[in-house]
Amino acid sequence: MKKIFIAALATAVALTVTGCKGTNEKRGDEHLKEGRFRNAINSYIEAKKKGKMSDEFFDNFTLALVRAGEMESKKDLSSDLINNYFDKATTNIPNVKEDATIEEYVKTLGEIGKRQAAQEGVDFATIINAFAKIDSAEKVAKTRHVGEAAIKSIREETEKLYVARNLPEANSEDDPVVKEYMLLRMEAMAPTNQDVQTALNKSRKTTRGYFLIFGENIPDLSGKHLVDKWGYVMALPSIKPAKNGFSCELQFWATTGNNTDLDPSKIKLVSTDGKEVYAKGNTGWCEAEVLVGKKGDEKIEKKQKKFKGKGKLMNEFQCSVNVSFSYPKGFVPDYIQYKDEYSEGRKYLGH
Repeated sequence: MKKIFIAALATAVALTVTGCKGTNEKRGDEHLKEGRFRNAINSYIEAKKKGKMSDEFFDNFTLALVRAGEMESKKDLSSDLINNYFDKATTNIPNVKEDATIEEYVKTLGEIGKRQAAQEGVDFATIINAFAKIDSAEKVAKTRHVGEAAIKSIREETEKLYVARNLPEANSEDDPVVKEYMLLRMEAMAPTNQDVQTALNKSRKTTRGYFLIFGENIPDLSGKHLVDKWGYVMALPSIKPAKNGFSCELQFWATTGNNTDLDPSKIKLVSTDGKEVYAKGNTGWCEAEVLVGKKGDEKIEKKQKKFKGKGKLMNEFQCSVNVSFSYPKGFVPDYIQYKDEYSEGRKYLGH
């Protein structure tokens, strides 16, 4: 009698588990099986609204979204629907149970990103979006420890394709500022590519004396460059090497919208491995608007005003300070940084 009761109880539990799918989810599963992915998505959305979902729901819903995105990419690689499908799939990921579902999501999203980046003649916004897909896939792979090797390989292949296509054009550019702009865009997508780093270091030696004001934003994906027209843009008109350091004239172009002190004690030199030394020196000049001319016939002109101690950074005006850096053996200078409560600027030296 006891055995019969246990068997009956087991059957009841099984029926409860397998019978928890509502009509909409069942219909979605059938559409998914038959490859009608949009219909499946619509059915799963209805099932979620009614709250009748099984343990398999988020896996199957995610697979329908991923496969719909892949199908759309084969029809139109620039379709906005691709992002829509994968954005929804990404929100499902925390509830996905099966590794196989995660792996399909990772590989499919990564491959679509790779194909988008490999297109001829696309704008930089498309390239950013393509690499963002790969980054999203990589993040999920690392979190779930599924598909990590596959997405790493996809990113490496995509970076190589992108650099191989664009580096020759950058290296042939005559204007040094335009050249560095092109190289920085490549570095944003392929930050560890050695060919890009070699070209950048060579370029940075050439542009030490330039204000790198590009006129449009470079997406600062790594938080690394800070070389656009926003913030403190710096130039090094002159550098004089010394035994264990160098002295230089460091110029600032302030475009923060703030008028504030230039404090030379905040200027530091950072090495390639993150070590820091602070500048010595506190004399220079800053531009300011002054009244000139006879009384009654005055006019405003931009003049250089010398300072000792602290200068005054005025929006869209320049400052210059004479400083020196001393550092120990083995210190390889990477960039000069100035940071205050308003903004930050870096000047990469090349090495």
